[in-house]
Amino acid sequence: MSILILLLSMVVLGDGFQGFKDGWNSAGRDLDKKPEGKIHRVEVALNPAVAYSLPDTLQLADNRKIPYQIGNIALGMKTDKVYELFSGIIGFVSAPVSLFLIVWAGLSFFRFIRDVQRQQIFICPNVKRLRVICWMLLFVGIMRNMFTGVDYFLLLKDSSVSFPGYQIAGFEFEYSTFFLALLFGLFAEIFALGVKLKEEQDLTV
Repeated sequence: MSILILLLSMVVLGDGFQGFKDGWNSAGRDLDKKPEGKIHRVEVALNPAVAYSLPDTLQLADNRKIPYQIGNIALGMKTDKVYELFSGIIGFVSAPVSLFLIVWAGLSFFRFIRDVQRQQIFICPNVKRLRVICWMLLFVGIMRNMFTGVDYFLLLKDSSVSFPGYQIAGFEFEYSTFFLALLFGLFAEIFALGVKLKEEQDLTV
């Protein structure tokens, strides 16, 4: 059990740091700032309009042609006051809170490993540490989806941007972080039950 949680913790903290990095970069992807508006970098996923097809052709120097497809592309979208308000609020709230939670979760993780190495597994502090990691994952997942959603619904959805042979992928809810949060919440409750059983056993002895 402890080895499984160790591996999951390493994955989780890495995912948390990556989510914080993505959110931070998304909040600061302004390519150019002008009085009439900012040009914001938006990552777009493209799918072939016809399934399993390669819409584009690459012309080589020896006149050979190789079909290919574009998976992702970055667009420079002009922002407006509504977008700047929403992204500013999200960035202002998420940056310090995410940083605080990730640092707290990192410290909880190392203390958890320290106690496991000391054979102190089913103790109350470990339950709290697992719950801290769970809350950190929940917050990071919410922020990642909010940044992506603001970019899609306020900049891309009604922009009439199109690519011949492709369909622009719609907003996709990123759920992997929430799945990891659910696992850590489950582990926390298992540890809480273990602590309770251990206390009852100590009382009976």
